[in-house]
Amino acid sequence: MALLKAWPKSSLNLLVFAVMLSGAPGITWIEPLDPVITPGGNLSVNCSTDCDQPQFIGLETQLVKTQVDNGTRWKVFLLRNITQDSLLYCFANCFENTQMTHSTTVTVIREYFESPEPVNLEPLPRWILMGQNFSLRCQVWGGKPRQNLTMALFRGPQELSRQAVSEQGPGKAAEVTFTATASREDHGVNFSCRAELDLRARGLGLYQKSSAPMELHTFALGTPRLIVPKHLEVGKKETVSCEIDKLFPVENAQIHLSLGGRSLSPTVVRGQDMLRATAIVIIAEGEKEGQRELTCNVTLADHDREVQENLTVYKSRRDPVPIVMGVLLALGLAAMAGAIATLCLWQNLRKGSYQPQTLPLQDRTPMETPETGPKGPSPVASA
Repeated sequence: MALLKAWPKSSLNLLVFAVMLSGAPGITWIEPLDPVITPGGNLSVNCSTDCDQPQFIGLETQLVKTQVDNGTRWKVFLLRNITQDSLLYCFANCFENTQMTHSTTVTVIREYFESPEPVNLEPLPRWILMGQNFSLRCQVWGGKPRQNLTMALFRGPQELSRQAVSEQGPGKAAEVTFTATASREDHGVNFSCRAELDLRARGLGLYQKSSAPMELHTFALGTPRLIVPKHLEVGKKETVSCEIDKLFPVENAQIHLSLGGRSLSPTVVRGQDMLRATAIVIIAEGEKEGQRELTCNVTLADHDREVQENLTVYKSRRDPVPIVMGVLLALGLAAMAGAIATLCLWQNLRKGSYQPQTLPLQDRTPMETPETGPKGPSPVASA
């Protein structure tokens, strides 16, 4: 017998419906419909018709078959050692060589799925900014029949979403997607997906397989702030610092300070969601005056934030006029002090050399009253 052509199920159903409306016999069907078995299993297939006197009832298949039972309008065939998906055709030749067929497919499930890695969660970004949306995309190969296949996405043990994939053909990967928002609590949490093939209604079991877990890393990164003087005097030490908050996780962050392209060696302090770097800078003698750019760079999760500020380097210039006036004032004070010292010394000398003497009364000679008229020289008292 030539191989019968497979009819699409939709066309077959329309044909059966047309035959029923016409009242003519010749409906053929097959049981079980869409059977599922494990590799190497056996299957009993019943081909039947509503013809009163069918000329022949048969089963067309490439599998090894054995007729094990029959009746006027039906036959039962045993298919052995089924290792691959196969198409089955039941047919019945009714009056005037009219032939009616019905087809179905035997689905063989492997070790759940054919692919060595049948369930795959698409790799997540290395780091995800807190508050940013991200997609969990899971694929699965195999998993037939698809109408019995569902996929679930998990955050740790928590189920986030469960979706059916029956609308996707078995010849390509089934895919489901779930969109989530990254949070602080997601940092370091494993995400995974699980495919479930539920064949319990078909006399088999519930088959499950999960993807490898993917660890998620979330982060928050604010804007750093510089705390610096506006001017730097040559030869004078100054303190500069940079700090950043709204930072998570702090232990993974790095901070760098540089002045004029030269790296500084700051002291770094880590707090809760905060990072601070402090450094002592000194502009050596002989360096040029002018602008220097102070840069603070914070790196976290393959991202960085950077701020700069210009500082003015200058040398201290002393005014010569105040210096001269200071010298003159010092000299004047010194001269004044010398003059005062000389005067005091002279006065002391005078007081020490002049000592008035008092004559005795008997040595005193009364002064004579001059006489009127010429006289000779007055006698001089002898000493």
